[in-house]
Parts: sequence; structure tokens; C-alpha cells
Amino acid sequence: MAQRILEPGEIETLASRDVPRIILPDATHLFSARAARLRSLAAHSAIGGYLQLLAALADAQQALLDELTPHQREALQAQARGQQSSAAASAGMPLRPANTLRLDDRWRDWLRTLCRHCADEAGLPAETRQELQRVVAADDAWLDAQAHAVLERDDAPSVDAVAALLVMNALQVYWVLLASGFRPTDLKPLADAPGLCPLCGSLPVASVVQARPPYASYRYLSCSLCACQWHYVRVQCSQCGTPGRDIAYRALADADGDTGEAVRESAVRAETCDHCHSYRKILYLEKDPALEPVADDLGTLALDLLLGEEGYARASQNPLLWQSDGD
Repeated sequence: MAQRILEPGEIETLASRDVPRIILPDATHLFSARAARLRSLAAHSAIGGYLQLLAALADAQQALLDELTPHQREALQAQARGQQSSAAASAGMPLRPANTLRLDDRWRDWLRTLCRHCADEAGLPAETRQELQRVVAADDAWLDAQAHAVLERDDAPSVDAVAALLVMNALQVYWVLLASGFRPTDLKPLADAPGLCPLCGSLPVASVVQARPPYASYRYLSCSLCACQWHYVRVQCSQCGTPGRDIAYRALADADGDTGEAVRESAVRAETCDHCHSYRKILYLEKDPALEPVADDLGTLALDLLLGEEGYARASQNPLLWQSDGD
């Protein structure tokens, strides 16, 4: 009997048929876990002060979510649900697209609350406190424009680096709340754009190899905005889709002249692609279950410097690290 030879990609498709495709963020612990990880990393980081500030923001993000009543949650989710196209899911489109969803005005209240919370932090430099107060005092139209810039919407103005950090924190609260209104079976990776978040359409900040069943040993991309994670085949560039021999892995162990086994034992590595000359970090939870995508991407900036010197470009930026346009 004749046997058909599988085409490239078919083996991966068959292997992943029963893989849980989506991991939704745990809104009850997401930001508190991020805050704890940021503080742990800050103790040994050259940017420890900045990570401490981000930890304070993450604590405030969690408090905002925790303070919402069930009625408030449902109202915000219903407002977004009312904008969803009936054909979005079947057409392979994000269900809560960051680049078009009309924001509820409450997001600005959250932004100002986050700013006031951080302004009360002990030991905060005076210039940082002034920047926080500037954002609090800004008019609604300017804040909305900055949200459009952060979300990369059409005709958006230039990004204000300080405002962008704070705006992103408020928008993360908003989209994590929206994500909590779904079940994992409501979403699936986008067939035509597997590197984009199926919920909001944003780029991932990093990828994560899970350690606990039923996700153990599978790789998931982690959204920079809503923290949704979606399955993506391993040893394949999450930027251009190239698999196989063009993919390699680097770690901070390389900076000390170590390779091979030392890199394989690293909990945070960079997956590089020699086809598109980009990279994205990959976190191995079996090596360290405390890893958190946003925090540990920031905690390994030395790896970015190493790869930048070798001509590789980041596939996407960290949502909590901004530069003004033109910098």
C-alpha cells in the first residue's frame, strides 16, 4: 500500500492537535505575581530602582482589578462585547482588537489612580514625581491620543515615553479584565497571523515553555497587553515563521564564554533567527517556576545588549520600556 510522505509543517500540526491552545491570564494574581518577581529581580539589577517603580505600579494594577465589583466587570465586558463583529471569530480576527476597540472612559480614571499611587512611593526622585503629576493633570484628549499612540492606531501622535509607560499599565488592566470574560475554548491562535495575540492582536513580549500539566513542555507566546498566552510550535521563529536550522539559542552564559550545556541550563534564553535576523526571549518554567514574561524580559537586558552587538534586532519591545519617537 502506498504511503504519503508528510509535507513540512504537517508533523507539527498532527503533534499539536490535542495541545491546549490558549492560557488565559489569572486576573486574581497576574499583577501581584509580576510585582513580586520585579522586586526579586530589582535586588540584583543595575536598573533596580526602575524595577521597584514598576513593582509599585503592578501592585496598583492588581488593586484596581480587585476593587471592581462583579457588576462593574460585567458592564465593562459587555461594552466591549457589543463592539465585536459577529464574523470576527470565524474570520480569524482578534476578538478585542487593540487597534480599533473603543475604550471605556474608566481607563483614564485607572491611569490617574496608578500615577497617584506611585507618587506616594517613598524615596521617589522629585523629577519622577513631577512627571507623574504631569500625567495626572493632562486633559482627557491628550491622554486618549497617547493611548492611541501606545496601541499603534492610525494617525496617532508621537509617543511620550513617560506617559506611555503609565498609559500601558492602565490599558493592561483594561485588557486583562476583558480577557477574564472568556473561556480558553472561545479563542484559538490566528491562522493567518499566528504570531499575534488571538484576543487583542498585539505582539508577544516573550515566549514561555510551560512546566505544569496539561501545558507541560509546550511553548506559548505571551501577549504584551492582555497577558493571554497561545500555543506556538517550538524551534520556529515567532516573528517570520522560519523553522529548523536557522533557529539558535543564546543566553547570558555566552557573555562569560560558556556555551552548550550552560546555555541549555539557562532559564531565560533568546531564540534567534538567521532568516529575519530577529530574536525573542524564551522562558523555561521547568528551570525556574517564578519566571514572569514581562519582568524577566526586563531583568535580562544584558542579553539584549549582547545580541544587539551581534546584529540581531528585537522582534517586539517590552511594554514597560519606552523611548520617545525619534530617540
